[in-house]
Amino acid sequence: MVKVQVQRTSRSVFDQKRGIIMGYLAPGEDLLGGIKKACERHGVKSGSLSCIGSLSNIEIVQLDYNDGEMVYSKPIQWNTPVELLSGNGFIGVDEQGDLDIHFHGVFVDHRKNVSGGHFLEGKTIVAITLEFTIIVAEGIQPVRETYQPSGFSLFNFYDESEA
Repeated sequence: MVKVQVQRTSRSVFDQKRGIIMGYLAPGEDLLGGIKKACERHGVKSGSLSCIGSLSNIEIVQLDYNDGEMVYSKPIQWNTPVELLSGNGFIGVDEQGDLDIHFHGVFVDHRKNVSGGHFLEGKTIVAITLEFTIIVAEGIQPVRETYQPSGFSLFNFYDESEA
């Protein structure tokens, strides 16, 4: 018997009664971009996210100190496959109303080194699969806003009537 290889495409399903989306991203899909596509497909702008899977390469920033002040590091890239042991985040909008995701993860590389940080969109690509669950929030709207005096862009959580 000859097995026919079928290209797997990203897929998600929305249980509207419980407010849960479950799905997976296919090889070659950007992690955050793919999650955003699933949210847009299901009309979601607020929720929490968890996922596991494998990534062919990633780009993150980590907390650092510069002259005694907390800052993010310059982007750090891993151009070898890693296993995402745990990924968690929040889904909201930015100050312009565009979909935004704040995502952190812990991963292990092929040398068994564990690391993690704040994942960046556009350069974190799925290797084999990335399985995710989104818990949709009704009546709550996270909005990413610049917080002074730190200058960090943070989610503030509003009652939907306030947003």
